[in-house]
Amino acid sequence: MKKLLLTLALLAPQASAVTLVGFAELPADTFASGPDSGAWSNGLRGEARFKGQPVQGFSGVQFGKDGTFWFLSDNGFGAKNNSADYLLRLYNLSLTPGKKEAQRGTVKVGNFIALRDPDRKVPWQIVNEASPERLLTGADFDVEGFAFAPDGTLWVGDEFGPYLLHFSADGKLLEAPISTPNLAALPTLKGQHPIVIGHRGSSGTRPEHTLEAYRVAIEAGADFIEPDLVVTKDGVLVARHEPIIALLDRDGKVLEATADVATRPEFKDRVKTRKLDGVEVTGYWVDDFTLAELKTLRAVERLPALRGKTYDGQFEIPTLAEVIALVKEVEGKTGRKIGIYPETKHPVYMQEVAGKNTSQLLIDTLVKEGFTDPGRVFIQSFEVSNLKDLKASIMPKAGVNLPLIQLVDGAGGAPYDLKAKGDPRKTDDMITDAGLKEIATYATGVGPYKRWIVDAKGAPTDLIARAHNAGLYVHTWTMRNEPTYLLPQYANDPEAEMRQFLRLGVDGFFTDFPATGAKVAAQYITPEVRSPQHPAFAQGNPGTANLPGSGGFEGFTIMPGGKTAYALLEKTVAGDPAGQIRLHAVNLADKKWTLAGRYALDQGGEAIGDITPVNDTELLVIERDNKQDTEAKVKRIYKINVTEKNADGTFKKVLVADLMDIKDPQGLAPDSKNGVLTFPYFTIENVIVLNKDTILVANDNNYPATGGRGKDVKDQNQFIWLKLDAPLNVSAGVGR
Repeated sequence: MKKLLLTLALLAPQASAVTLVGFAELPADTFASGPDSGAWSNGLRGEARFKGQPVQGFSGVQFGKDGTFWFLSDNGFGAKNNSADYLLRLYNLSLTPGKKEAQRGTVKVGNFIALRDPDRKVPWQIVNEASPERLLTGADFDVEGFAFAPDGTLWVGDEFGPYLLHFSADGKLLEAPISTPNLAALPTLKGQHPIVIGHRGSSGTRPEHTLEAYRVAIEAGADFIEPDLVVTKDGVLVARHEPIIALLDRDGKVLEATADVATRPEFKDRVKTRKLDGVEVTGYWVDDFTLAELKTLRAVERLPALRGKTYDGQFEIPTLAEVIALVKEVEGKTGRKIGIYPETKHPVYMQEVAGKNTSQLLIDTLVKEGFTDPGRVFIQSFEVSNLKDLKASIMPKAGVNLPLIQLVDGAGGAPYDLKAKGDPRKTDDMITDAGLKEIATYATGVGPYKRWIVDAKGAPTDLIARAHNAGLYVHTWTMRNEPTYLLPQYANDPEAEMRQFLRLGVDGFFTDFPATGAKVAAQYITPEVRSPQHPAFAQGNPGTANLPGSGGFEGFTIMPGGKTAYALLEKTVAGDPAGQIRLHAVNLADKKWTLAGRYALDQGGEAIGDITPVNDTELLVIERDNKQDTEAKVKRIYKINVTEKNADGTFKKVLVADLMDIKDPQGLAPDSKNGVLTFPYFTIENVIVLNKDTILVANDNNYPATGGRGKDVKDQNQFIWLKLDAPLNVSAGVGR
């Protein structure tokens, strides 16, 4: 028990006591001049609920002149479709903290800066489209952080895009909203997008190697489809996973089948026992059937216990020419170019038993069908000699040069052609540096079984890095959705497996469920980070949101010196590790974006609230959960250094203040109990460094929300001055 308590103590955030040295409060029902507001509810307009504009929803703070502060109001009444009459403003506040018991601080609201777009820089329709001033509203942007640049202009971070917005000192938009690039570059061989390969088509949803399986794979978003190729008696390449289409036991019972041949009495005399790669196998062999005979058969599901029999008996066995014709048909209708990723199955068997050179037949068919674009074909094989023959002889004679992929089976195996020649090399030898170097002499990539990349315990290996160093693409196999194929660490989530492999840098992956694969891959190749509230979607433009709602730039600041801005998302971009959020660095002169790193939320932490600089490399970050009042647990302020990261690439964090445990020995706050103040508001979105010892923190009261201080208690705007127990290393240009 003592050991357990010690472990828990080590995992918990280090205690960092802060003391309340000032308190002030602005009543929730504080209004400024302007049109009446609050008329919208879920996109429907009714009667205005409020006279004027609520001074509320503070989501960012900066210093003003003469000891005042500027506070940014956010998007209004909690949602985009409720806030069309909420005007976006910065309010100038004079704060006088109460510094002793029974002395209450005061908050005086001064003038405001109205954010507006009179020069029509916003390229889409806004709420006040036709008005001269084009005042911006909470239905146009969700502004959550801001800072003043040295030239006096104003920069604002938005959640809806998310965008960066650049205003003049008096609130006029100076340029079009600046989109957020998707900077989660994957470590692929050449920085290219990874490809999704429909393994035997969409074999998780349709019987494998049928035109319907390929069609569904293409419609699901696969970049390539994979036909495994074997040869008929009359020399035609057809798509089957093995030369045996129904495997039988000694008693004639079907163990596995991809066609209904065992139910056809006219073919009962075709059962034969042969050696396939040195192993005796009994069943029905493709090379014993003419194409005309195979066309009388119908495909069946190979894994009926797992995937059912719904589509059994509906689809033919297709030829390679028919697969190519399907791809051309789709291209003609949609303009979308799909690749073909054929595998020559068991070349030694096909040559020795069937008397056919599948590699030569493959090239002959591709040339005949006019499908020889090296950007749309990969040729793969588990054997080695046929790939070398393709590279050295067959392709040059045909005048084509297509990329070759050396497949690598699991540990302990061996390519059969090498084994047949007495070559002692195993698959283990093929993935050594020397083995990869040899593969690179004839192939452009390697196709390893996925356990060579992530082992059975879920730990990554260095294979991808070593293969890339040899100049080889890495296309791994096979991703499947069923829990039986997933490691426990993925918690039955096939997307989690795919994301891990993509983040490790695979250049492509085979999957039985290309719809899932395409969805996950799209999270990384979308050129922009987009929330569901992105205006492109409202304008009918296609695209996929890769950021949760209200997950845009919650934190924005400009560092001392005024050259670099930092913008921190509130939530995790799809595809990133769960609970990690991106911090972007933006050069304000040339608008160049870089990914500074990722901030990892605590267990129980669900979002961030604000960021502010301490010095040239350090920032304070408000982290919170989505709870309030007595349920609130995580309301913390951490310090990070943008140059210091953990082994996983996330920023190191130092706890500066636990806002659920603030010492208040003077009883400055009316909500303190037994000398302790908690700050349990749902959102706390304002922090600024006053000096090395003191910070100012304020909540966003989400007007007209209740619940922060009690179920039926209206949330006020509360301002707290906190003395730190450890001074900050404050640089020039920070604080007062």
